[in-house]
Amino acid sequence: MSKVIYTVGNMVKIPDVGSIALHESVGNIIFVGKMSYEPNIVAVNFFSTQIFPLLKAKYSELKFIIVGANPDERVRKLADIEGVTVTGFVDSIERYFRHSTIVVAPMLTGAGIQNKIIQAMSYGCCVATTTIGAEGLKISNGEIEIFNSTEEWISGMSRLIMNRKQRIDMGRLARQYVIDNLSPQIISRQFWRFIRNGGIDISSL
Repeated sequence: MSKVIYTVGNMVKIPDVGSIALHESVGNIIFVGKMSYEPNIVAVNFFSTQIFPLLKAKYSELKFIIVGANPDERVRKLADIEGVTVTGFVDSIERYFRHSTIVVAPMLTGAGIQNKIIQAMSYGCCVATTTIGAEGLKISNGEIEIFNSTEEWISGMSRLIMNRKQRIDMGRLARQYVIDNLSPQIISRQFWRFIRNGGIDISSL
């Protein structure tokens, strides 16, 4: 006997238009996440040592800002690299999203939808990640960029740094994707469809 499978996605609060990315800076590469989490540690080490120095050599104004609480010692040491900043805990990440050039999530390990990515998308940021980072997202209209090899990261990031219009267009598409698929209204509908049709007795909840 076959069963119907219901999917309830990750929910993202949609920020006001006045809070979204400005796409004015050409020098701020941002990573956001809990910095004691091993996949995040691996990701920022990879980007800081393998990708960022090569980009910094081409674009001297470039900065890589690692934002997130409880940075592991391996993360703190990355601040010794020229242009890399490790903030530790911040009260609000909004200003980092608003003033980002590109938000990166160079995930090499981990699984499932990355909340850091969909949150950045909701702010209309230009987002670049890997195939692992994009798991669970049905990207089909260029909402985010996906790079895997070092060569792809260097060429792709260089293209985005030099093309503000593409960054703006990607941010607009990314924000709309979240509105259409992961906003509170959409997730609420998915949840109540499951409750109504999934055989759950809501009187016992």
